[in-house]
Amino acid sequence: MTKGLKVIEAVNIWVGRIASYLILAIVGVVMFEVLARYIFNAPTKWSNEISQYMLAAVAMLGGAFCLVDGGHVRVDIFYRGFSPRMRAIVEVMSCAMVVLFVLAIVWKGGELCYEALIENKKSMTILELPLFPSMFMVPLGAFLLGLQSIARALRGLLLLMGGDSPEIRAMFEG
Repeated sequence: MTKGLKVIEAVNIWVGRIASYLILAIVGVVMFEVLARYIFNAPTKWSNEISQYMLAAVAMLGGAFCLVDGGHVRVDIFYRGFSPRMRAIVEVMSCAMVVLFVLAIVWKGGELCYEALIENKKSMTILELPLFPSMFMVPLGAFLLGLQSIARALRGLLLLMGGDSPEIRAMFEG
């Protein structure tokens, strides 16, 4: 089972790293806009929209990557005082709630994405970009976050069922 969990984590790390390169692209687009606007007095009409779409992709695809490292916010005032067993219980319960939330996002986001694809919806800007690619990031990112949440919950369950793997124990200690 832990092999499957490692595959989920590897996929989310891979997607997160690829998405992180979009930040460099965003920096490039914004720098280009600043140069065009203030040095050449020729602002672009496309840079704002392109950078917003890329930022949405980074945010949606980076959520699961953040969860792999345990980077999401939690109430540490309570959590750090818990035993590893209690931390595992909290992790399983919170991951179950995340999965319920994610299912709704995948369902409704998928519907909207499909609608945008079928109806060929475009942005209401001068570029008239198709909305499908940016809308696809929502259910995809939610799906990856859900997978990672399930992986974390399963690690918690393994610890609760007596899993003595150092890797699993380390996730819930200190």
